Amino acid sequence: MEPLKIINKTSEAEEIDSLNARAAGVIRDDIELSLSFSRKAIGLAKQTGYEQGLAKGYLNSGYCCRLLASFEAAIEYFENALHIFRAINDKRGLSRALNGIANVHLNLSNFEKAINFYDECIYVLNSTGDIEFEASVLTNRGLAYQQFGNLKASLNNYLESLSIYRASGKEIHYALLNNLGIVYLETGNYNGSLLYFTEALKKIKLKKQINDESLALANIGRTYLYMEDYLNAITYLSEAIIIMKRYGNRQAETQVYANLGKAYRRMRSYPDSVKYYNRALKYYREISDRSSVAHTLCEMGELYFELNDFRSSKLLFTEGLEISKEIKDSVNEVRIHTGLARLYVKFHDTEKSENYLLSAKELAKARNAYKELSLIYMLYSELYGISGDLKSSKENLDKHYYFMKKLSDIAEENRLQALMLGHYHGGIKNDDAIQTEDVTTENMTSEEPAVKKYLKPALKFA
Repeated sequence: MEPLKIINKTSEAEEIDSLNARAAGVIRDDIELSLSFSRKAIGLAKQTGYEQGLAKGYLNSGYCCRLLASFEAAIEYFENALHIFRAINDKRGLSRALNGIANVHLNLSNFEKAINFYDECIYVLNSTGDIEFEASVLTNRGLAYQQFGNLKASLNNYLESLSIYRASGKEIHYALLNNLGIVYLETGNYNGSLLYFTEALKKIKLKKQINDESLALANIGRTYLYMEDYLNAITYLSEAIIIMKRYGNRQAETQVYANLGKAYRRMRSYPDSVKYYNRALKYYREISDRSSVAHTLCEMGELYFELNDFRSSKLLFTEGLEISKEIKDSVNEVRIHTGLARLYVKFHDTEKSENYLLSAKELAKARNAYKELSLIYMLYSELYGISGDLKSSKENLDKHYYFMKKLSDIAEENRLQALMLGHYHGGIKNDDAIQTEDVTTENMTSEEPAVKKYLKPALKFA
């Protein structure tokens, strides 16, 4: 009877492995089906005590739930996988679970937590020699720094990732190209941004990664939005959302709605803008993405400011600020403080304006957020100009230009280092999103699909 038991266990392990392989094979095309296979693998692995198969089932379920924007469930699955991989000393699995948890925190805009998990993941990878996945994690960590407003740290991670690809002779992952495009977008080099996004899109199409194609399209649409080419922006964003709806990437779809709201707002088509913003707000609340709720409330506060509905503007800013403080979201805190300062500048209330600008400045300085600081000092300049203090107005205007130059220097550093690494495109000049993901296409590897937390500052390729 003993040999029969061994045969049965082997057969069951093979069945679990097969379920996990099928789950991984369909995740890019049918997330719900992938999750179904993983759950079957988990159930069978629990019955048989097959730890490796159980951990892999948890890991893939985490990927699926993150893509479906079920973030609490995703973290639970990843943590279950993490405990097992640690117990059986599977460092490869451990690194994937840590990266997965970090990606969820990135999706939720918990940037410092995300960075801490990426740090731990890279520490594990340093002991395994898995340099290709390390390059992917560096790309993800770069995106976390970028979303956090620290473009210099972001760029350093991207360039380190680029150097690994270069040294190993591996093909550069399209997620890295996408994220470099995001840096250019944030620093105002829109032509450079389009070149990187377009190159990423070409690679994605060759690999037939349909979901990631939607993320790249959305990033291109966002770039056109910054370039004030609103018709092209709406065209690309609309094309992206068709794919997202088919694939089921709920969070990315919601971020595109928010960007459509911004596009119509820039076109002064306010009814359409309000429609898309409200749709985004509804879906963000449903998936419990409170950071994006605060961000959208801020966008709507700015819209109503433009409509001279200052009462509604203040209410929206105030609600967004409360949420940002509750979740310690300093990125949105800065933006909303700045919006409220602008509101009070309108009414020449210098005391309240200065208070909000001071709060915004301290938070932005802590993150080396040059783009935000440039706007803050521009508002300071306007505020002192209104009060007749022309000397202080000029001093703050000089600081505005100082931080604008810092942004330009980052773009130039990117260009020069990319040149040294043999990856500079002659068409990219120093004129100066949506993440693909898991590598978080933010940076994707074949290990995990990309989700993009699209479009907070730019579609996240991860």
